[in-house]
Amino acid sequence: MNTVRNCTWGALAAAVMILVAPAALAASVPPTVGYQGRLYDQNGNPVSGTMSVTFSLYASATGGTAVWSETQSVSFANGYFAAQLGSVTGFGTTAFDGTVRYLGVKVGTDAEMTPRAAVASVPYALAAPPDARFGTNASPAAPGAGGAQCTLGEVILTAGTTANGATLPADGRLLPISSNTALYSLLGTRYGGDGVTTFALPDLRSAAPNGLTYGVCAPAGVFP
Repeated sequence: MNTVRNCTWGALAAAVMILVAPAALAASVPPTVGYQGRLYDQNGNPVSGTMSVTFSLYASATGGTAVWSETQSVSFANGYFAAQLGSVTGFGTTAFDGTVRYLGVKVGTDAEMTPRAAVASVPYALAAPPDARFGTNASPAAPGAGGAQCTLGEVILTAGTTANGATLPADGRLLPISSNTALYSLLGTRYGGDGVTTFALPDLRSAAPNGLTYGVCAPAGVFP
């Protein structure tokens, strides 16, 4: 799927086509993104030559700080150009996190073109299978009971709308000591809280794979 836009800013205007695939795909998926289009000057004439072009990804259509950026030396022939984004600076694990991204383009010393282009999926992204080790129905878990019994304070990797046993997502949340005294006796304030009325669970969201959830067995569990 393609996203096409017309951009106008200062002395340059461009009609561009973008193809983007998330970085966190299987190793067989190419680590770069094909980006191509045609660049015109302010008089509508196609540009030729080599120029410095900065490509940046943002979490919003306007404003904000780029979550990824790189500068390439791009060759233009009668306005046409092609670039492989990610060939200078890798996308890493945060450039594409499943939320909408917007691509900004800055040519030479001109200001960044507007509007930014919303990034669309491509066949690699749409066809990439989920990690088979975790099944095909993974989704973030929520507090709840059900399933096998767990031991109080035990950390469990889980999927679905409710977690195993009586667990709470390990997302750094604060809990009242008064109603979780047994769990507090195990965790204390090592993960946060004031130690007077509250304590915190560990935040393991960034460590959970494939949309799964780490949960901490809560008071309904069996004290070790």
